[in-house]
Amino acid sequence: MSLIFVLWLYWAGITASPPLQSRPTPCDVFGQIYVEKDPYLATFRVFVEKNNEFNAQLVVFEETNPLFADKPGFWYFTDKRGFAHYSIAYVQDRNVADFVIYFTDRELYAGCNKR
Repeated sequence: MSLIFVLWLYWAGITASPPLQSRPTPCDVFGQIYVEKDPYLATFRVFVEKNNEFNAQLVVFEETNPLFADKPGFWYFTDKRGFAHYSIAYVQDRNVADFVIYFTDRELYAGCNKR
């Protein structure tokens, strides 16, 4: 009887598997960032908006110290893949990008653009 119950649970899809992890949103991306050459190895593919920050999902300020890259939009670029929290690859086509970023010179403007 218990074998039939276990088979029924398996068939019904009720298993003891962990829930799927959700992928971080652009607003969750901050910290140390590594730039990949191959977009298939990167955590995210990003398109850089050059003209208007309002078209971007994330406005990025490039930090000079990794300790200050502690909020959304504050990125410290590292040359070491092992130290990075996320890796990105720049793409030329907006349609294949996971999200769009805009680089700013001022800390005040950095952050997530809520739509």
